[in-house]
Amino acid sequence: MKNQGAVLCIQEDIPNIEGMLFVRITDILIRMVKAPLIAIGLLLTVVLPAQSFGSLRAVDFTIYPDGTTHISQQSSADPTEPELKVQLFGKSIDNFVVQDEDGLLLSFEIDSKGATIQTFGASSVTVAYDSYDLVSKKGKIWTFAVDSPVDYTVTMPDESTVVDIANPDNIDSIDEKRLSLLKGKNQIEYFFSTSGPALSALNAINDAKALIAEARTQEIDVNVAQEKLDLAVFAYDNKKYTDAEDLALEANALAQQEINDHKTSQPTENPVNWFKENVVGIATTIVAIGGAVTTLTFILKKTKGAVQKTIKPLLSKDEDSEPEPEVDVDELVTQEMREDDKQLVSYLEKNGGQAFERDLRKKFLLPRTTMWRAVKRLERQGIIEIEKKDFQNLVKLRKGGEQGI
Repeated sequence: MKNQGAVLCIQEDIPNIEGMLFVRITDILIRMVKAPLIAIGLLLTVVLPAQSFGSLRAVDFTIYPDGTTHISQQSSADPTEPELKVQLFGKSIDNFVVQDEDGLLLSFEIDSKGATIQTFGASSVTVAYDSYDLVSKKGKIWTFAVDSPVDYTVTMPDESTVVDIANPDNIDSIDEKRLSLLKGKNQIEYFFSTSGPALSALNAINDAKALIAEARTQEIDVNVAQEKLDLAVFAYDNKKYTDAEDLALEANALAQQEINDHKTSQPTENPVNWFKENVVGIATTIVAIGGAVTTLTFILKKTKGAVQKTIKPLLSKDEDSEPEPEVDVDELVTQEMREDDKQLVSYLEKNGGQAFERDLRKKFLLPRTTMWRAVKRLERQGIIEIEKKDFQNLVKLRKGGEQGI
C-alpha cells in the first residue's frame, strides 16, 4: 500500500529476506525538487507584472525647420498582456500620445528605457511624440542621425537641400521631400537654401530679432515689436515672404522707436555738471525768450485787430480739425491675426473646438516654436485657452472667442 509517496513491500515480494521493511523514496525526491520550483514560479507571478515587448512594424520621421523631429511609430501588441514596452527614438521626449487600433488614448509611463503602455487588450498601438536630439547643427549644415530596426521614412523640411546621405545604398525611394530608407544606421546632412523674397524676408526677420534682443538687454519694453515679429515669423513659415518682410520691418521700426524714447526719457548722469556746462546757453535762451515775449506784447498792442484777424482763422482751423485717432495695438494685432491665424482657428472650430498642439503642428506642417508663438498670441487675445493634458498642450477655443475673429 502507498502512504505519502512511500511504498511498503510485504515479505512475499522480497525473497530470502525475513522481517525487513522496504520504503521506495522516488516519489518523495521528485516532490522535494518540484516544490521550490513551484514556489518560485508563484512568487514571480505575484511580484513581476505581466509585460511584453512589442514588435515595431513601421516608423515615420518628420523634421521641422527648427530641428525638432516628430516621430510616429506602430507596434504590435499581445492582447493577453496588460502592458507593452516600447523603445523610443531620442532622449528628450515631448507631446507623447499613444492610441490603440481604434484610436482610443492609452495610459503610459516614460523612463530612460522607453515607454510602458497599458494596452487594455489592444493588438496594435500607435505612438507619436517629438524629440529634440535627433538633429544637430554645425555651421550651416544640419545632420539627422538615426538607427532604426525597421525600414522607415523621413520627411525633410521646406526649403531644405540634402547634401549627403551616409549610407546611400539604404535608400529605397525618393519622393520630393520624402525619403524611404532601409533599416539600420544612417544620417542625412542638409542645409536651407533661401533666395529672392525668402532671403529678403529672412534677413529682415533676423535684423528685427537682433534689435529686439538688444532692447531687452537694456530692459526696454518691446512687447509690441515682439508681437509684430511673431506675425512676421508666422507669415514666413507659411511662405508669405512679402508680408513677412513688411511685418519684420515694422517690428524693427517699433523696436527702434522704443529705444529712442527710452534714451530721451533717461535723466542725465550728473545734473550739476550738465548745468555748469550749459549755463551760458541757458542764459542766452532765457534772454531770447524774454525779448520775444516783449516784442510780441508790443506788436499785439499796436496791431490788435490785425493780429486777431490773422490768428482767429488759425485757431478756428485748429479747433475744427479732428485729432488723429489713436491706433489700438490690440485691434491692429487682431486684424492681422485674421490674416495669419484664420486657418488655425477655423480648424479648431471644425475639430470640435479643441485640438492638441502636436496635431496642429502636424496639420499645418509648422515647427514647434512657430506654433507655440501662434497659440500664445491667440491666448493673449482671449481667443483660445491652453490646458495641460497627458503631458501635452490641449488648445481649446474659448466660449464666444471665435466671434472676435
